[in-house]
Amino acid sequence: MMINELKMTETKTLSWTELEMLVNDLKKKHTNKGLTDVETTILRGIFDDKKYADLAEEISQEEQSIKNAAHKLWKILSEQMGEKIDSNNLITALARYRDNSQTFDHNNKPQTQQSDKVFELVIEVGIDELTPENNDKIISFLQKIARDETIKPIMKLKGSIRLFLEGSEDGLQRLADLHQSGELQALLNELKSDDIPEIIVTKAEFTTDAKVIEKAELIKAIREGTIDKTTLQQVDLSGAILRGAALIGAALIEADLIEADLIEADLRGAILRGAFLSRAFLIEANLRGAILRGAFLRGADLSRTNLSRAILIEADLSGAILSGAILRRANLSVAILREAILSGAILREAILSGAFLGWAILREADLREADLRGANLIEADLSGAILSGAEVENAIFTGATGITPEQKQDLIRRGAIFGDNSNDRSKVLV
Repeated sequence: MMINELKMTETKTLSWTELEMLVNDLKKKHTNKGLTDVETTILRGIFDDKKYADLAEEISQEEQSIKNAAHKLWKILSEQMGEKIDSNNLITALARYRDNSQTFDHNNKPQTQQSDKVFELVIEVGIDELTPENNDKIISFLQKIARDETIKPIMKLKGSIRLFLEGSEDGLQRLADLHQSGELQALLNELKSDDIPEIIVTKAEFTTDAKVIEKAELIKAIREGTIDKTTLQQVDLSGAILRGAALIGAALIEADLIEADLIEADLRGAILRGAFLSRAFLIEANLRGAILRGAFLRGADLSRTNLSRAILIEADLSGAILSGAILRRANLSVAILREAILSGAILREAILSGAFLGWAILREADLREADLRGANLIEADLSGAILSGAEVENAIFTGATGITPEQKQDLIRRGAIFGDNSNDRSKVLV
């Protein structure tokens, strides 16, 4: 049974942004807490017409656990909205609620009118880079002092850290006024911690840069799903905040997504051939069946990302973090995974023939039935890795660690190369 059928006969269709914001606000009114990651996944599933079983597989949880979380959320919404809410009527009920609510005008925007302008906040931080978690802390703090929960980041560019924000006219203007009076700097000093040593504000104003505004509008259109996803070849989306974006089947050939935030984005079947994703954040993103042939993913964070059946032939994943990633039946032939972190990664039946895995960390990785023929695993850490059934002919394990003597003899028997006299097969017990 489908979670939801998108039947919009009585009311206007909700965008994903509106759906998430409305439910988040309603839950906050009831519990003083926003949506959890699981609840957001459930809502996204409803929006995309998925089954509970699909969601359970995507986030590696029991289906019953997903159903229980959904039931609790429907109970909260039912109490807040004054009508019984379930997965079948959620979107139409929320659309009616939006249209009747005093918090939204007839253009489906908050009465604190969303500004069409783009706000630029330039800060210097006493560390090399901000993590997504620290970015979230800064945005949450800005929302609080601007008294505007609609303030969200659009993109983050290098130099000094240049954050481009959207939000209400009043909220963004309040930030500009606070900066002009010097209060913004004093308030941001409250965020000083071990993670964020010091923040110095050098600019807080509405930008007039036409290129920045054009790029911001493109990012917003992608997030709201109002753009043709087949027209994104070679676009500049560097630093874009596209967290949770629906990009199923998007054509992002040779797109610049360097340092983009694609956490939990849905990129199933997306075409990212030759795309630039260095240092991008793809944590828990869904890239199942995506085409990433020749993509540049150096230093990208793909922790717990679903890359099942993805095509990563000749992709450069040097230094990438793939801890807990699902790469079942992914094609990584001739891919570069130098120093990549693959702890706990599921590489069952993955094609890694000719791949370079030198110095990679493969602790407790599942490599059962993987094709490692001709792969180079020089000095890789294979502690606890499962290699049963893997094809290892001419795979180089010289200097690899974490392999038991019994595993080593078995790998040699199957054609692996260890680069020492242990490869004299006349000495291997049959």
